[in-house]
Amino acid sequence: MGSEIRTARRIWSFVSGALLYLSALGLAHSLAGQGWLLSLQHLTGGPGSSTSQLVQALLIAALLYGMAWVWAFFTVRPQRGHSRRPTTAWCLGGMGLAWLLALLAGVLEVSSRAGGYQPSLTGLLLSSTVPPLWGSLNGVAVLLAILSAGRWSARLRRQRKARQSQLNSQLSSQLDSDLDSDLDSELDSRPQRGLAAAPARQAA
Repeated sequence: MGSEIRTARRIWSFVSGALLYLSALGLAHSLAGQGWLLSLQHLTGGPGSSTSQLVQALLIAALLYGMAWVWAFFTVRPQRGHSRRPTTAWCLGGMGLAWLLALLAGVLEVSSRAGGYQPSLTGLLLSSTVPPLWGSLNGVAVLLAILSAGRWSARLRRQRKARQSQLNSQLSSQLDSDLDSDLDSELDSRPQRGLAAAPARQAA
């Protein structure tokens, strides 16, 4: 039963990692067309400047990191009573598969476009709407979010184990103390019963 639960959690983490990356790309594509980001470009050098594209890419990546961290944390965290280790590696595996599929889809889209499609290097690396990378910082943000969530889950697991071990030690010490106290009380009462019986025998 335990192995089946662990296998199910690993499969779910793999699928969740793939869905997380694809959802992040969709969200990034949607955010890239938001009016407030477009207006921000005018404040950072214009829509075509490298500075404005970098600022937009960093803002989108920061938003994706927050979303991905929460998603990944609830995916990889250990479940009480079941698997005790975070499933970070499986979540990363699912993300890697989704990244590869998105890259292949981007390559197909580029090859299907008419000749003369030559995006700038900055747009190719940073833009969330330019295939085949779809914004390299987006993938980095999701990757770091999964790793950070996995490390945090492992840290919480270690703290929980330390608290449980400390509690077990305290309970064991308390039980030993109670047993010693009961034993001492029993040993102290036996001589008293013997002394009380001696005068009774003498009187008889």
